[in-house]
Amino acid sequence: MLIAHSPNKLHTELDAMRFRGGTRRCVSLITTRGDLHDGHGAVINAAKTVSDVVVVGIMPGQSHQKDNVISNDEFKDIGFIERHKADVLYAPPEESLGSSDHIELNFDSTPVEFTLPQTLLTHYLKFLHAVQPDIMVWGERNFVEYSQVRRMIRELGIRTQVQCIPTVRHANGVAVSGDDDYFDEAQQEQLPIIFETLRNAAHAIRAGARNFSKVANTGKLAIKGAGFELDYFHILDEELLIPASNETTTYRIITRAQLGERTIFDSIGLTL
Repeated sequence: MLIAHSPNKLHTELDAMRFRGGTRRCVSLITTRGDLHDGHGAVINAAKTVSDVVVVGIMPGQSHQKDNVISNDEFKDIGFIERHKADVLYAPPEESLGSSDHIELNFDSTPVEFTLPQTLLTHYLKFLHAVQPDIMVWGERNFVEYSQVRRMIRELGIRTQVQCIPTVRHANGVAVSGDDDYFDEAQQEQLPIIFETLRNAAHAIRAGARNFSKVANTGKLAIKGAGFELDYFHILDEELLIPASNETTTYRIITRAQLGERTIFDSIGLTL
């Protein structure tokens, strides 16, 4: 597996992989923040089915190498990516992404809590520029970022397909995440209410409920009543991430809540 920390090394080595054998091979990109788990593994496996070369990008963060020293977290991530047989790990330091020169994209219709910082969109754009993937593969759990990056790709005319795969869940419906080991036994028993509430809202809409505010308020009460500190619970038009209306046919039911010191976010889609 190739490990690249600089765009120059990535360009040279990845181009050799891209054109190996005299034909152009399909390259996919997966972006993460490290702390990899089975959900990321599912995304890597999906990318391998649709491309010839899989690049896993790790966004800059505190766990990244400093002064050429690999942290324990990065060492674990490298082992994880090798076990899942990805071809390239691209983990640039933050300074290589040019945090001072941001793109300016204005998604006027997007609610403020679903608007990504321009710095983050710039980082995604620079990953796309460095890798030049044919396909970008996402996990559904990170739906807000997936949706906004997909929209950025469309608006900027970038020739990269975007695919999203379903959230990986435990048997009780809880979305697999890097926080799994941080919850105590009592909190573990609380977690399933998140998915259960999302599923109940989807069932209500499927059964004909169109008072979306009432359905959302029921969801909010259920999550708060289970001991979570709720940030939001919304029923949205999936394409635009705006409140659902009677004309909506593809929904995204999404929530974010706090449990102890951890943030839980999850969503499910519904098409009628």
